[in-house]
Amino acid sequence: MTMVPTEIKERLAISFEHLRTATVLDETRLKNCSNEIARALLDSDFPVSLVTEIEGKIQTIIDTNEACESRKLIIYKTISEELSGILDPRKSASIQGKRESIVMFIGLQGCEKSYTCARYARYHMKMGFKPALVCADTFAIDAFDLLKKASKDEVPVYRRSCKRDPARIASEGIAKFRKDSRDFIVVDTTGRHTEFYALFVEMRRLANAVKPNLVIFVIDGSVGKDAFEQARSFRESFPAGVAIVTKITTYAKSLGALAAVAAAECPMIFSTKGEKGKEFKVFEAESFVRQLMPNQDHEHKDKTPEFAYTLRKMYAYFRDSCGYEHKVLRGSKPLVDIPTMKLYIKIMDNMTSEELEKSEVSKERMVHLAEQSNVDVIQIVGMMKLYKKKAKAWLKMKEGMCKLELYYNRCSNSQR
Repeated sequence: MTMVPTEIKERLAISFEHLRTATVLDETRLKNCSNEIARALLDSDFPVSLVTEIEGKIQTIIDTNEACESRKLIIYKTISEELSGILDPRKSASIQGKRESIVMFIGLQGCEKSYTCARYARYHMKMGFKPALVCADTFAIDAFDLLKKASKDEVPVYRRSCKRDPARIASEGIAKFRKDSRDFIVVDTTGRHTEFYALFVEMRRLANAVKPNLVIFVIDGSVGKDAFEQARSFRESFPAGVAIVTKITTYAKSLGALAAVAAAECPMIFSTKGEKGKEFKVFEAESFVRQLMPNQDHEHKDKTPEFAYTLRKMYAYFRDSCGYEHKVLRGSKPLVDIPTMKLYIKIMDNMTSEELEKSEVSKERMVHLAEQSNVDVIQIVGMMKLYKKKAKAWLKMKEGMCKLELYYNRCSNSQR
């Protein structure tokens, strides 16, 4: 599942729950909901101008002559679309393919760079690579020990403690691991800088010596909107680089940090929590917002024909079922087990609203979706086969109900 700011997710859920449980859903209730959402976004360090713009669009909806229930759903959709637009960096980060890669991690002090660096290496080991870590941090005394601990002794770590030249240490480490047939080498750099201009000057010099395939800038999510200047300066220094924002679930301001990085048009790799632990994938705003917002799948009920069984309906059913996985009746044997449901939820998390509605996925899209979800294409094929099976059963059930209703209507008319 996608990692989202816990506090903001809960506050958004409470705001929409107030609407759902309201005895009278009037303009006052809608306005209160708008105010609660605005306060939550401001507390997450969203720029005031963007929050004001969202409030204005919500007020326009409230002022319409639509029924209050319709306005509630339109507000939900508007907020989802606005957040997706704001959080979209408009440039996609490319995940490295199965080839020899050198990845250089950079970051300011306290951003959890070394920890993220080690997890990134361990993740690629699970993806079939032979990773290695090079400790080129000559400033921190415990840098090597920290990297060694974070790697859990699963990934070899190189360091020459007697040398003070990061470029030379990195070059020697890369040469050694190439000799050892390591095909994914991650270089951890110094974390002594507290000011990003000085960091990028030093890191450009190091990059000229290391010649990495990818440079990853680790950004502390707790800095909020201040991440904009960091991300913009990083993009100027490393045009092909990508960012990882840390401390997402811990700090509400991390949402503001994500918005700031997106505003700088800096592509992001995102840390998620999957079946095999922490994973990394390309950040996609729509998928992230879908996890951040409370589940409102019923808002789409009028978009599809009554007989249609869509991927969205299967997605909503699986999410509800997983929420009650410990309350399954004894003796019941579900068509799909809970682990498989969670796998399919993970895949559908990365699908667009249009794909969930149309319930069609091309072969080319399956390949891209598999990469986004860190699964095999065959698992997506299996999900689509299950969907078609359920859609067919749904259609038969609906047709049967219609025939039964028609029969009762005829009987009722004949008795009159």
